[in-house]
Amino acid sequence: MALDPNRPAISVHDVHKWYRVYASPTERIKRVVGRRSRHLDVQALDRVSFAVAPGTAVGIIGENGAGKSTLMKIIAGTTTPTAGQIEVQGTVAAILELGAAFHPEFSGRDNAVLYGALMGLERHDMEARLARIFDFAELGEFIDHPVKSYSTGMAMRLAFAVATHVEPDVLVVDEALAVGDGYFQKKCVDTIREIKDRGTTIVFCSHAMYYVTSFCDRAIWLAGGRVERDGPSKEVVEAYEAHLQLRDIRRIGGGAATVVPDRVPSTQGRRVGRITAVRPGGRSTELPLTLSAGDELAVEIELQSTDPAEPYHLGVALDTLDGRCVLAASTKRDGEPPLCGAERYRVRFVVPSLPIAAGLFHVYVFLLDESGLHNHDQVILTEAVRFNSPEWTPSLIEVGRRWEHR
Repeated sequence: MALDPNRPAISVHDVHKWYRVYASPTERIKRVVGRRSRHLDVQALDRVSFAVAPGTAVGIIGENGAGKSTLMKIIAGTTTPTAGQIEVQGTVAAILELGAAFHPEFSGRDNAVLYGALMGLERHDMEARLARIFDFAELGEFIDHPVKSYSTGMAMRLAFAVATHVEPDVLVVDEALAVGDGYFQKKCVDTIREIKDRGTTIVFCSHAMYYVTSFCDRAIWLAGGRVERDGPSKEVVEAYEAHLQLRDIRRIGGGAATVVPDRVPSTQGRRVGRITAVRPGGRSTELPLTLSAGDELAVEIELQSTDPAEPYHLGVALDTLDGRCVLAASTKRDGEPPLCGAERYRVRFVVPSLPIAAGLFHVYVFLLDESGLHNHDQVILTEAVRFNSPEWTPSLIEVGRRWEHR
């Protein structure tokens, strides 16, 4: 059916979901007969609200236990929310737990026909699609064997083939590309692209950020059962990846300097001066400073000497969120004379063209002694510079290149 373009294809309003986990089957029986039981109430979703326009592809991302699969099940209609409302226009096909919609004693052929009936398709209509479904699944003679004899990969092939060939209005896909060889994954990717091009509304859950940014116009990041961020897929994925990197830094106990507040001075020994201001972009601007590959990076630094006769050098570094240094420079290393003789300085550090493709970076500024080894003062601006790319890229740098065929 054609969806009403003036109404959301999916509307989720203030949805909560609680699960009751019992210590044992006996405890569950106690609850049924009205006796006290040992159980734990777990909240999977907490006040989740969003709407999806028809024809939109939305990615659902988040760490394990964030509530992604629960949300997908609620959208698919395989479970209901504890509180809140959800409305879905049209027919919904879902690929959730692999083979969950199949009866293990029925053959693959019978399960495909049954799935079509659940979708509202007449038997003759579904049977007309079977040849394409079986061709896509590539199960051979196993299509007439009971599903209980299938491997996980075989069940996934059949589930994906059926769900994508019944022409749903809304397609819900939960980690369907996580299982299967590279050849079949490519088939799945191509099929999802075709379905998206036809205007089907897609809700796609994956830990593979490349797929999310490739398929989805929009992404929703769940954390602890709540919507942490909702927006263009590239922006949300970058924020999520930055969160993961900082989490890993804290977990291993390294790179502590990269997770301190915005401006943190530290002094070693006798202070001969201090850094009074650091301005990425060379002007007053909100952080992060946003640049593109090849743009000029400028950092304006103001200093105040406590002993004008004491010479010192400046150092600047640019680090990724996980502690990798991508740029380090100092006046000592670059052959510049030390700063000496004045009470105040304003220094501008400039990289005319920085070929960073994408990412969020910390800026470090150091006040060094004449040898360039001792650190008198430092300031760290966390998440101070962002490089944006028009498309998602796993690359750190963006350089000129060409392809040659011989």
